[in-house]
Amino acid sequence: MEARDVETSIAAGEQALQALLQCARASAGTREAHAAEPGLCKRRLPMGLAALKRSLAQGGTGDVGPAVTRADGVFLPREQPLRGRESCSRFGTFAVARTGDRTPGAPGICPLDAQVNRPARGDAYVLQEWMPWFAVEHPFQERASWCEPCFALELAESVLMEVAQEAPAASAGALLVVSVDGTGGPMMTAEAVKRKATLGPGEKRPRKKAALVGVGDTVDAKPRSPEALAERLVDPEAAHARQQRAGTADAGPRAHQVRRVASLVRTKPAVRELIKADAERRDPQHHHPVVVWRDGALGLWHLAPKLFTPWKRVTSVRDIIHVVSDLGTAATAWFPEGSRGGKPWVQATLTAMLSGRVGSVIGGLRQLLTKRRLRQSVRETLANVVVF
Repeated sequence: MEARDVETSIAAGEQALQALLQCARASAGTREAHAAEPGLCKRRLPMGLAALKRSLAQGGTGDVGPAVTRADGVFLPREQPLRGRESCSRFGTFAVARTGDRTPGAPGICPLDAQVNRPARGDAYVLQEWMPWFAVEHPFQERASWCEPCFALELAESVLMEVAQEAPAASAGALLVVSVDGTGGPMMTAEAVKRKATLGPGEKRPRKKAALVGVGDTVDAKPRSPEALAERLVDPEAAHARQQRAGTADAGPRAHQVRRVASLVRTKPAVRELIKADAERRDPQHHHPVVVWRDGALGLWHLAPKLFTPWKRVTSVRDIIHVVSDLGTAATAWFPEGSRGGKPWVQATLTAMLSGRVGSVIGGLRQLLTKRRLRQSVRETLANVVVF
């Protein structure tokens, strides 16, 4: 068969190369780069397919002799003719000719499958990994249509559904972590691009639009002392030096199976529902503890427990980077310029908060506001930090 014929594969590869070069010559000077790229990209796929066919053809058909004995002791003679099998790769579909060993009334085997570790489904492992990536955000029918321009493959909707169902649902880490956050991005109009840096009379800056980002991942718990974590966040150089002296390493927890959703057009509820759907896919039985990671926005704090009610163990955690930033702002306002006391104060205060003394820290800042004579700017800064 064609996939097992080395000479045919070589000829097909050379023909594909000539077609690619011809397309490049034809588009030279007549098209813009973005217009020429799709044609060139499509013509490179036959080259990869021909090389893959040749690689498999050189390995033979998996013939291991006149007969084989199956693991359960059943004798399987070699059959004729060769058995063909359609396979999918990132370069396209092709047929594989394999030697089969079987006896009437008993399941047979094709040794080539084990020799080259062929997927049981016939779809390349890389395709099976890519297919579930869009399972949360897009319908199966839409995702099936994406495979044709990218890989020259026509995949049925049912294939993607089967792959999604077979994908492992268990989380890689012990904790399931979700987060939804937003940031404002200026919307530049054609007129705004022409404007100068200094605004004239009546001119206004372009309005901002919220860009929403949702993240889902899994992570293993890594307990650390409040002192070690505070030092790592506030003074990482000192933490690294201390670890070197002690001969230890603290790389921190590592996220697994990270899934990100970003959008300028979706609403906040829509992005949150996408992240929840991803969490459902990872943990459909709701066995894993859920950690909801968020900033100080009150709307998210009130909504998250309702969103993840199916899970029995839901913990809300404020992004510690926001906390460190707020403490740094307070230290900059409170300590005189050039003072070296700001960083030690931030580290000591963060250690107290990580130790569970959040109320004491907030109470101390409030006492500064009520019992000390402060400049108005310092008072406003500390008041904002206390609120957050």
